[in-house]
Amino acid sequence: MKSKQTLCALAIGLALQSSYTAAADSVVLEKITVTSQKREQYINDVSIAVTAFSGEQMESLGFESSTDLIAFTPGVSLAGDIGGQRAIFNIRGVVQNDYADIAEAPVAVYVDGGYLASTQAQTFGLFDIARVEILKGPQGTLFGRNATGGMVNTITAKPTEEVEGYAELTFASFEQKRFEGAVSGALSDKVSGRISVMANHMGNILENVYEDEAAPDTRAGSIGGGEDGYNDDTKAFRAQLNFDLSANSNLLVSANWADTTKSEGPYQVVNTTEVKDAAGNVIDVIYAADDPLGCDTIQAGACVDGNFNGDPLRPVQGGDFNGNIDPDGSGEKVNKDFAFEDQNKIKSRGLAATYEYDFDDFTFTSVTDWKNFTRVIGLDSDQTASPELIFQSDGDITQFSEELRVSGNTMNSKWVAGFYYLSIETDYLQGLAASPTGGYLAGEEQNTLATIDTDSYSVFGQIDYDLTDELVLVSGLRLVRENKSMDGQLRQNANLVDRDIEVDYGIDPLVDVAMDNDETMWSAKLQLDYKPNSDTLLYAGINRGVKAGNFNAPLGGSFSTYDAEVLLAYEAGAKLTLMDGKAQLNSSIFYYDYSDYQSFSWVNNAGVVFNEDAQFTGAEVELLLNPIDALDIMFGVSYTDAVVEDLEVASGVFVDTTPPYTPEWQSSGLVRYTWDIDSGSVAALVSGSYQSEAFHNARNFTAHTIESHFKADARITWTDKEDLWSVAAYVDNLTDSDHELIGFDVSGFYGNSQISYAKPRTYGVTVRRNF
Repeated sequence: MKSKQTLCALAIGLALQSSYTAAADSVVLEKITVTSQKREQYINDVSIAVTAFSGEQMESLGFESSTDLIAFTPGVSLAGDIGGQRAIFNIRGVVQNDYADIAEAPVAVYVDGGYLASTQAQTFGLFDIARVEILKGPQGTLFGRNATGGMVNTITAKPTEEVEGYAELTFASFEQKRFEGAVSGALSDKVSGRISVMANHMGNILENVYEDEAAPDTRAGSIGGGEDGYNDDTKAFRAQLNFDLSANSNLLVSANWADTTKSEGPYQVVNTTEVKDAAGNVIDVIYAADDPLGCDTIQAGACVDGNFNGDPLRPVQGGDFNGNIDPDGSGEKVNKDFAFEDQNKIKSRGLAATYEYDFDDFTFTSVTDWKNFTRVIGLDSDQTASPELIFQSDGDITQFSEELRVSGNTMNSKWVAGFYYLSIETDYLQGLAASPTGGYLAGEEQNTLATIDTDSYSVFGQIDYDLTDELVLVSGLRLVRENKSMDGQLRQNANLVDRDIEVDYGIDPLVDVAMDNDETMWSAKLQLDYKPNSDTLLYAGINRGVKAGNFNAPLGGSFSTYDAEVLLAYEAGAKLTLMDGKAQLNSSIFYYDYSDYQSFSWVNNAGVVFNEDAQFTGAEVELLLNPIDALDIMFGVSYTDAVVEDLEVASGVFVDTTPPYTPEWQSSGLVRYTWDIDSGSVAALVSGSYQSEAFHNARNFTAHTIESHFKADARITWTDKEDLWSVAAYVDNLTDSDHELIGFDVSGFYGNSQISYAKPRTYGVTVRRNF
């Protein structure tokens, strides 16, 4: 702690010695080159709504995770599921928060040209990154069948011929210690390499007050549990070799590895009550504290037994079915029995190779990519001290992809064409187990198992044709053939030890199915770009995006298929450079018309995906301003009106709803001021983000509401004159906002909902040395 205070004092002291002179280059108006169209372009020349961050910008803003990008990207929000330990991107309301490993997201995530099929993989540490590009709207023509919402494209820093590198160390609240570093340079005349590493340890945020002897229905003989949670231990490594094979050809090979260990999910409990109509359909979920009678369930205005114990009332008004109440609401205390600091484990491995050959008239590129993701997730399904069921989910995903493409320019066109193959093999298990020491079906377990094989083939092309010097016609087409098969089973197993709950009785499965889902799909793009001068770009067009169909493999084994979704997206936008280059204004408006939108919903205590029609309308504005050399200002705002039509919220009950985690309004901004001092420069930054009310469940019931909230951060950074040393002191979540991040409704099982909240106020210091 003393070392942290010393470093903070150093950073603040240096700031106080300031002389108000010239500032460093603008951090918001940095000229970023992107590859969002499979070729290098200056970002203001790209006729897509795209937000990009360079490595230098991410360092200045203190980004550590892929999801940190969301706060500064209009129209993008955070969606998640199991225990806050997996977070996925929601772009303009396009999201599928299915927690099953067999699901793929409608926002495609790529790293160095390789697709990440697993939604688990969308959360990863940002270290030694060259840039990140977030593209909004369908990107299916160039990036495939699962990019209806958009794409997140991460490009790592590449090997260099000159020796360079850095080391960075962070100390922060909750005993966080984070290191990242890289070293790069030539290994011979034709070979260069780069090694990047990251390690992060964060201690427990949540204090578990559970004690066996104080818990209802004591779990005598429990193997442990009751441990604190909301922690992280992650280690990651990346190695790259670049071979200059000839004057015209180049080969880049890379390998990556990451291991993460986390606690049992960091849920906290909010007790909730199902409201049913006379037919027994759930038509609302309310907060139990708002029911003065303390009903298990409310049906047709009367209390009914929802816990199957013969009593229509809860033991404690405002409690769950067992009388449990969270110790301190949204504070940092929990009370649950099945809780271990090292319960959940996530691993990833990857190999990739990119080969390029420049011919006289075109460039040939091959991108070969292999990845494997595994995870083991265990959760206390009721998130209380009662010995109820344990939820476990195991996933093993192996994927291989190959892209072969050619690209080139003619006198009046730029074009790209290619072939893409993707293979995904997924083994997935999810189940509920009764504790061997509990009183409810002790030692019993039921698992849903699914093995899915996917083979997807596509050909694609896009051409930007100059109709005049100012007007460009953009047209593209992608054809996809996909073969998908699933073997699914429902098995009854024995739970002998809580933390290893997979012991097969050896009996025939209760359910055994085989399904196929073969599809031919197509994406297309037609757009006009108008560029009357170097400071103005206007564009308008129509995009057709598709997301492949898939399978439902929910708890209880009710296997089914759902269809591909089709999106017709109409969009117009403008990119204007103003004030002699001191300001950049980007704006866009869009209308989405969905057929068979894939909407994930929780019905009858099982999560399934339904196909529904939907319409989304919205607009975004982003202003980047550098009015004087010392001052940077960034502001963004987005509006989204998204409606999923006739969603079946209960059997036979259909209503129009808003997609989960889709606020109507979002805004973000930052102000950064830099000044020189004798030893270098100091930059002070304040940022904030706001989002309006949203829902954590597609059914949009009362207790599914995520309240509107505002989050602010501050950072002050000293950098020496040679740009070798920097010291930053920061505060995240200045106002200690306890806003909800994600939620999960299990009112019908336990009489509660389980919520993961934002991390509390965090203080930290980062020291960096470049070389």
